[in-house]
Amino acid sequence: MYKMYLGINDGEEGFTLPVLPEKIEFNEDGDNKTYDIINLGEINTINLPKLTEISFESFFPRHKGPYVSSEQLFEPSFYIAKIREWRNKKQKIRFIFVGGQVEINDLFSIENFKCEEHGGEVGDIYYSVELKRYKKYTAKKVSIITKKNVKSIVKTNSPPPRQNNKIKPKTHTVTGNDTLWHIAKRYLGNGARWKEIYNLNKDKIKNPNLIYTGQVLRLP
Repeated sequence: MYKMYLGINDGEEGFTLPVLPEKIEFNEDGDNKTYDIINLGEINTINLPKLTEISFESFFPRHKGPYVSSEQLFEPSFYIAKIREWRNKKQKIRFIFVGGQVEINDLFSIENFKCEEHGGEVGDIYYSVELKRYKKYTAKKVSIITKKNVKSIVKTNSPPPRQNNKIKPKTHTVTGNDTLWHIAKRYLGNGARWKEIYNLNKDKIKNPNLIYTGQVLRLP
């Protein structure tokens, strides 16, 4: 026999639906995307399906009858108040459906709930409800590193310098505003190494503060 249950706190608080709906709908839409690619045409990417949606309609009876499948029957106002309370408190709902080929026992959110009273059936409350499967998730803490922090990290934990696999030039032709310091900075990575260039070129440089455009200097 079919049974349908709604509750919270893993079933510690809830109720069995007193009257089973004539039908229950399962909606499992896909989330695939379509794109138009030049010279290829339309393509689609396959993604995980969207969250399952379940909807059904029934009524909460005022009086006990042969159509009532639950062992305990409450006033219609009890069921309506519970559902509204759960929604207002943003509760996750435990929905259980057993007895059929497709059985369900999972968490859902109540997306829509409508109820109405029909003339001639005083006290009975008809309703429709839409549920969406709830997927658990947790937020992850993200640390933002500022430029200031990046500098300190690089300074204290700097990796060993990479080997420069490029072939280093063995000479340099002096141009306009060149100085031995600038040449050492450019080729040796440290302007303070200008003396190494000076020592290699003493035959051409009489005064390290005076070098001339066109001079070809050997490099370490």
